[in-house]
Amino acid sequence: MSMWRSMYKIHQVHTHIVQQLKYLNFIPSNEPTSEIHRQSTLQLELEVQQWLLSFCNLVKAQRDYIQNLSGWLRLSLFQFSKNPGLRNSKEIEIYSFCEEWHLADDRIPDKVASEGIKSFLTVIHAIVVQQAEEYKQKKKADAAFKDFEKKAAELRSLESKYSTFSVPETSKDPIAEKRTNVDLSRAKAEEEKSKHEKTVSVTRAMTLNNLQMGFPRVFQAMVGFSSVCVQAFESVYNQAKCIEQEHDVKRILP
Repeated sequence: MSMWRSMYKIHQVHTHIVQQLKYLNFIPSNEPTSEIHRQSTLQLELEVQQWLLSFCNLVKAQRDYIQNLSGWLRLSLFQFSKNPGLRNSKEIEIYSFCEEWHLADDRIPDKVASEGIKSFLTVIHAIVVQQAEEYKQKKKADAAFKDFEKKAAELRSLESKYSTFSVPETSKDPIAEKRTNVDLSRAKAEEEKSKHEKTVSVTRAMTLNNLQMGFPRVFQAMVGFSSVCVQAFESVYNQAKCIEQEHDVKRILP
């Protein structure tokens, strides 16, 4: 109960922080995604994967613990006891308490929270895929410009070679043919560059939009989950407290 109360407060702070993302505005830019940025996004994806695994393991461990404890009490007090009908009220109350704890734990909507983390993971993965597409297009654009520069250098060399004399009219004009190839190569390079600039713009818009939507949603889900946990365990705790106080009162009565 105390742990989930602390987590509830912490996730409220998280939610307040990430809600500030809505004040960030998208500024168009041709600045490509850096390698550090790509690695940071991949690291974020790994951290959220680990978060999901740890969360599921924690919920399962809690559930398994109280389930096994209730099962052990059931066997010890009722099935394997020599006199199962002679249980004292304290043993019955302990067993009832564990059963209530078990039922409360089973009613906790952990799937809502885990699905919230999974959705956020999907959002981050979409950014990773888009960044990879941007990087792929950048390599295409770089290769196209490299090919253009190579062909342009060959053209300059050829023009220098034939600058001292004219090409015979009967022969094929190598300069005109090369110039045509250079023009085609330049057009291809410009096309790949334009595609790369578009992918850069898409990446920036997707990153901002996905994080503005994804971060608040996942922490809102965690706030809701931890709040339900606090209420569930408080109910069990208060019930046990009432039973304990009742016993204390009986002890002091004449």
